[in-house]
Amino acid sequence: MRTQRLNLLVLLVLVFLASGCSNAVDEDLLFGWQVKSETATVTMVGSIHVGQPEFFPLAEPIETTFAAAPVLAVEVDMTDPEVMQKSGVLMMQKGMLPQGTTLEDRLEPEVWKRLEEYAAANEVNLAMYQMMKPGIAAMVLVLQEYQKQGFDPELGIDKHFLDAAREAGKEIRSLETIEDQLDLFFSIDDQLDDILMAEFLDQMEEVGPIIEQMVALWSAGDVAGLDKFLQEQVGDDPAMVDLYRKLLDDRNVDMADKIDEMLKSETDIFVVVGAGHFAGKMGIVSLLEEKGYKVEQMHQ
Repeated sequence: MRTQRLNLLVLLVLVFLASGCSNAVDEDLLFGWQVKSETATVTMVGSIHVGQPEFFPLAEPIETTFAAAPVLAVEVDMTDPEVMQKSGVLMMQKGMLPQGTTLEDRLEPEVWKRLEEYAAANEVNLAMYQMMKPGIAAMVLVLQEYQKQGFDPELGIDKHFLDAAREAGKEIRSLETIEDQLDLFFSIDDQLDDILMAEFLDQMEEVGPIIEQMVALWSAGDVAGLDKFLQEQVGDDPAMVDLYRKLLDDRNVDMADKIDEMLKSETDIFVVVGAGHFAGKMGIVSLLEEKGYKVEQMHQ
């Protein structure tokens, strides 16, 4: 069903990759929030993790607030050489299929045939993917397709602020570990192998429209619209619902708890995480409100 097929493309760009955005246009709302305690202010900015040059400059209130904060917190600091090295090691240790098994072996013949046709039409060397677990292969192929459409992880908000934080000598904190993030994909249930690859193959023609819609919602500061958009992508397949919960809901709880701890400190902190983490009843905004905080959306 269509709602299942969209899931992988949408969740990857909203949750993991590196982002860009344009200025807000709907009532001057920004996709950012501030929450204050008696001792600290935490500014939270959501990101769509692949960007283009025209997405910059970012809105002035966001840049000004960042400049004033002594600490930047992100999901994982992927500019840290140690993290990058560990990511590569983990990919080799956990992201590869058992010796003697190939991607072709793990996919249904019909799905593999479609993947071969895609590879031939797009000059993709399938030999590079044969040893990858299907979920990892699909993730890498999705990222490459976004890049073909002109969306670059190097132009992401996370990357933008990480570079600026290092230049300014700010402290950088990670809310998660690279092990935790990658394990979400390493542990994808075998029954999703064909679904995830079929999603990739079915939706490549819609990469442009999908990300344009997400950027429009981000640009309007429309968190309710983004929540509706996300919910429409999940469908009712139990395995997909469980994956959605692991990718967003469970991590939102952990992030909200860590932001709660930040607010008990005496340090102002600027937080940048994927835009999908803020939307809905299980989003960071609602979870912090449940803890008794007043969370205010930022304006131009």
